Amino acid sequence: MSDIAQDGIEPGAESESSEQIPARLGIHPIAIEVALGAAIWFIVMTWLAFARSPETDYLLVIVTVFFVIFFTLFLFTATYNRGDARWPIKRTSFREFLKGTVSTATGEESGRDVFIEIAALPIVLALGATLIGLAWMIFG
Repeated sequence: MSDIAQDGIEPGAESESSEQIPARLGIHPIAIEVALGAAIWFIVMTWLAFARSPETDYLLVIVTVFFVIFFTLFLFTATYNRGDARWPIKRTSFREFLKGTVSTATGEESGRDVFIEIAALPIVLALGATLIGLAWMIFG
């Protein structure tokens, strides 16, 4: 019993789940570009639909500044981690990304699922902003 640690694992035996398994594929740049494009679409649609008075314009400027701040932070962290050995550097086509497997913090997922998780919310918000903006311009 002296050979076994208190938690029931032999000394020197490491749990496989504690080691980070390198990703088979990284996030493809198109997935990020689609999400950022939808976010920019959202900002443009809100400006086109709602920029009518100085008070509203002031609030839109605040929203736009926050977007620029978060976008800049995203770019900073992306470029800072670009050379990190823990992240894969394998270049693939977008089709290979969609068919491949990507390691995430919660396990491995298909590239198609990762793309949907990254892009779905910004696209739905941009479509919603477009529909609300059109309704505002037509009926408001």
